[in-house]
Amino acid sequence: MDTPKLKDLMFRYLQFCTIIRNFSKYTIKSYQTTFKLFLRESGAEYPQDLTRDLLEKWFYNGRLERKWSASTFRDHYKHLNPFIKWLIREKHIEENHLESIEKPRIEHKLPRTLSKDEATLILDTSYHMRYHFKIERYRNRAIIGIMVLAGLRRQEVIKLKLNDVSLENRTIFISQAKWSKDRLVPVNCKLAQILEEYLKERDRMNKTCIHFFTGAQKDEPITESCIKKLINKIKQRTEIDFSAHILRHAFARLMLEGGCDIYTLSKIMGHSRITTTTIYLYCSNQQLSKSIEMHSLN
Repeated sequence: MDTPKLKDLMFRYLQFCTIIRNFSKYTIKSYQTTFKLFLRESGAEYPQDLTRDLLEKWFYNGRLERKWSASTFRDHYKHLNPFIKWLIREKHIEENHLESIEKPRIEHKLPRTLSKDEATLILDTSYHMRYHFKIERYRNRAIIGIMVLAGLRRQEVIKLKLNDVSLENRTIFISQAKWSKDRLVPVNCKLAQILEEYLKERDRMNKTCIHFFTGAQKDEPITESCIKKLINKIKQRTEIDFSAHILRHAFARLMLEGGCDIYTLSKIMGHSRITTTTIYLYCSNQQLSKSIEMHSLN
């Protein structure tokens, strides 16, 4: 019987992850990126090629030649390790040599965020820029608003359905987000007004797409490219360097500055561990200043 090639086994493993482990398409895509890079650069063709020397050489070259960060190293490690364990379970190899390779210590960097004034300027600019269609003005402000006022991830914005948003109950239902988790996000008064104005314009344009955010001309969901173009346009106007994820970081910072407790914020953001949320405590001088004023001798 012919020995199966790594390329074919990786394809089978990704099928297993999709069907049995219920990984999202974005997780599968990140695994594919690692697998393609590994096959192209390592020279490995068969499971028996996965020796310690070959694995160590690939990871070390990544750090030294390709200038991987510690987190990139660990991401590739995280994708390859369960695959090799699967190979052992399927009796293609007997030992996981990857586990004997030490991972670099992760750099503890504070997430980049925005001040209140910067977030306000970005939100205002999304509305006041010149557009070809009136609906773009309301839709784009709603897109920026839902990220900076509710903390939604970019993919959550794209996947959001019309019936996921209830302005009557002031809630946004996020279905099967990161880590396949559902969550309910409350909507504040400012965001409710922004979304309501967008929905009125959407109705006026007779949009029937089931997704919440639709194209200006076509009645179909917005794409990742649409959000990237919007952000780049605002960056040019405001001269503020930010991304969709920095808007989410800004949401967390501004919520803490407004008095939100860390446990509630963790639930709103959909973090699996509260320790992920606590890093935002260090992003705000205002929050730190409030805390130091609580010293009993002050």
